[in-house]
Amino acid sequence: MKLYDARTAPNPRRVRIFLAEKGISMPVEQVDIVSAQNRSAEFRAKNAMGTLPVLELDDGTTIAESVAICRYFEEVQPEPPLMGTDAKDRAVVEMW
Repeated sequence: MKLYDARTAPNPRRVRIFLAEKGISMPVEQVDIVSAQNRSAEFRAKNAMGTLPVLELDDGTTIAESVAICRYFEEVQPEPPLMGTDAKDRAVVEMW
C-alpha cells in the first residue's frame, strides 16, 4: 500500500492527520504539484482526475479523495473510531 501525497496541499493533510490519529504508517510518495507531476500521464493512470491524495492498495486498486481514503481506513482499522460509532455520530462527522 502507498499514499501519494503533496505536503503543501490541504486534502492530503487531512489523510495524514487521520492516519496519525489511527496510528497507521505506510510508504508515502510525494507528488510535485507545482511542476504538475500530478497531471502527467503516469500519474493520471492512477487517478484520471489528477488530484491528490491517492491511496494505492497492494492489488493495484487506487482510491482518490480524502474522505474516501479515510473511510477505507476506518473500515480496515475501526479502532479508535474517528468517523462515529452510530448513525447519528457518523452523520455529524460527515457534516463537519
